[in-house]
Amino acid sequence: MMNKGHQFLIFFCNCCFYLTKAFSLEVAPNFQLSWPTPNPAFAQGMGYSAFLQKTGPGKAFSSGSFGCVRNNGYKFHEGLDLYPLKRDSKGRATDAIYSAMEGVVSHVNNVSGYSAYGKYIVLTHNQVKPALYSLYGHLASVDLKVKVGAKINVAQEIGKMGNSASYSIPLNRSHLHFEIGLRLTNRFQDWFNKKSFSTINRHGNYSGFNLVGIDPLPFYSEFRKKSFKMPVDYIKSLPQEAKIRVKTSVIPDFTKRYPELSHFFPENKKWNGWECIFGPYGLPITLQQTDQCIASEPDLKVISYDQQNDDRKCRKLVEKRNGKIVPAEQMKLYLELLFGLKLG
Repeated sequence: MMNKGHQFLIFFCNCCFYLTKAFSLEVAPNFQLSWPTPNPAFAQGMGYSAFLQKTGPGKAFSSGSFGCVRNNGYKFHEGLDLYPLKRDSKGRATDAIYSAMEGVVSHVNNVSGYSAYGKYIVLTHNQVKPALYSLYGHLASVDLKVKVGAKINVAQEIGKMGNSASYSIPLNRSHLHFEIGLRLTNRFQDWFNKKSFSTINRHGNYSGFNLVGIDPLPFYSEFRKKSFKMPVDYIKSLPQEAKIRVKTSVIPDFTKRYPELSHFFPENKKWNGWECIFGPYGLPITLQQTDQCIASEPDLKVISYDQQNDDRKCRKLVEKRNGKIVPAEQMKLYLELLFGLKLG
């Protein structure tokens, strides 16, 4: 339960919000959602400038939002950058950070230089379907109660906002990097070992390479409207950007972790691959078994894709090569992680 000492009641459209130093709205018995900072601006319907931290003085506030918002659209940002409401006399952020949902601590990194996220926490929310992760980055500190395996309540304080990172973030741009999404594989280290990285993997399955986010703003907005009762309904409502057929007999651990997003043939029916449906920027929406793979065809085949994204500058899922539509490098990376294979 949330700390009642931090609660205020606000009513919107016959729905009850709990504004803790964060806000949460209950629309299903086991699913509460809380804003991760004390700033009430988003709950009050205010614009980006009221809660997003932009990347520099001359940048737009949208540079702190989700999507192809960095480097003139050529660099992807997986979450939201949320700025502080309060600072101390030295200009350091003092805002507490709160858990978005009830969950379990899956990963804690307490060494700034070990990650571009700096000091960060990953929670897994097994009580929702699918079992989302949430990530809280650039923290100044992590609450002492936040240890791997610990149970966390919705809107529980888990750390303090800061500017920690493996690179330099100016003190005046202290913020929370906040993500919600899905994890691709439980065997990330196997994939990592096959690559020529100059650093070691200090984060197990909770490296950013292995996490695919959803845009938190429409997720929270639709939740407030009572548009869905569980995240699976929201995810399945997202636009489909690409469908890729993969010729393999491997059963990805993704399908066991997220059965709500997976479709299997009956045990007595033969199959020879998977059709993978991806939503915005490569979020896996559905993995379904198929018997349509043909021996003479390549291991990866684009079945369909949304041409409206042809002009997107980052996170392209498909591309044209030698007159053919094929999976782009980002798409191949996701498929390698999902299936544990080097796919051609």
